[in-house]
Amino acid sequence: MVLKKIAAIGLTVLMTASMVACGSSSATNSAKDAAQGASDAGAAAASTAAAAAGATEGAAPAAASGEVIDDGPGAGVHVFMFKSTGNSFGDLMYEGFSEYMHSIGEKTTYQSPAETTVAAQVQMLDELITQGVASITISTNGDSGYDQVFKKAQDAGIPIISIDSAASPDYRVTHVNQAETNDIGAYLVQAAVLIKLGVDFPGDGKAMKDTLAKELEGYSGDPIKLGVLSAGIDTPVQNGWIAAMEEELKDSIYSGKVDPEIDKKYGNDDLTESTTQAQAFVSEAKVDAIISPTTIGIVAAGQVLKSANSDIVLTGLGLPSEMQSFMPTKADDNAFDYVCPYMMLWDVIHLGAVAGAAQKAIADGSFDGSVGSTFHMEAFRDYPAEDYEGYTFSDNGTAVLAGTPYIFYKDNMADWINVL
Repeated sequence: MVLKKIAAIGLTVLMTASMVACGSSSATNSAKDAAQGASDAGAAAASTAAAAAGATEGAAPAAASGEVIDDGPGAGVHVFMFKSTGNSFGDLMYEGFSEYMHSIGEKTTYQSPAETTVAAQVQMLDELITQGVASITISTNGDSGYDQVFKKAQDAGIPIISIDSAASPDYRVTHVNQAETNDIGAYLVQAAVLIKLGVDFPGDGKAMKDTLAKELEGYSGDPIKLGVLSAGIDTPVQNGWIAAMEEELKDSIYSGKVDPEIDKKYGNDDLTESTTQAQAFVSEAKVDAIISPTTIGIVAAGQVLKSANSDIVLTGLGLPSEMQSFMPTKADDNAFDYVCPYMMLWDVIHLGAVAGAAQKAIADGSFDGSVGSTFHMEAFRDYPAEDYEGYTFSDNGTAVLAGTPYIFYKDNMADWINVL
């Protein structure tokens, strides 16, 4: 499978994907090196996305970089639906989706329910399908409950692709995968244990495992206990990452050093509920580190741990703009003066743009989502033109891979706070 280029917005970052399903891997550039040249690249990040050749007169206007255009629901409009409103992760994905689609003359709308439930998404989807929308790109709230409405879309000729959280392979054309599930689960466990051991990020995500093995070899304390503050109990994407965490903990390097059982709590991607669950971790005092694989959960946990002056440490998936109060932001900071010394995510704006490119390719008949089928994505912001290839995903459907986890830490946080 073609390796995907991960260039940071405002940075010239080259990260290469470790693709478990496709059997290829390559070393990731160090995050410190990635931060170099940020000032030179910053101007490019604000460039206007070029309209595609051949866009018809009267088509939707091309969006300037960073501008979000919502044309509203209606016939011929491409729908982007996240799990619920009020989530910056979904907002940023739509920014990329909208910008890319408008640059090629297509119209888009951001339609997400107020409640993070399957039923709320299904009701909204049913109405949109009746209106005759052009396509649906969705991050689902659960594994099941969508069959009837997805079948309605299929019968109406409305293609479905999923992003972030996979829709049923029976109805989707493909899934846009932000990073391999196994990589995310492994990275999160490694980061949590290294942080608990007081070890700075080694400067390369791929170096974490070797560093951790050396540190654990000399560790003689009580087994380290990990907790997870996740989204919903039925959310497919987080459950996949948690399963990958549990698989990582089976590695012999953790034996007798880290408890293989993870204490799991669910905040349903709601700030109030996530805060309550984080407070429970503190009051129970059973875990040494919290992993929150959700941007809302990690903010809630950060605030609770900081307010409580807790000894519990934190890592997970978060947005630098939302985590700057709980993380080091300068290279000379002592990372362990903060509740979250380092965390990870990926370029969610680019992720949304890849979904837009996939929908365009489906519409023009150049991509059918099958294994080995490819689509071409024109240059987007600092990302050069790229080809993406379908591969077999963990649910036996297909996916295209957008990237690998990217580590945010004291040497690069300042470059990302105003970007994500």
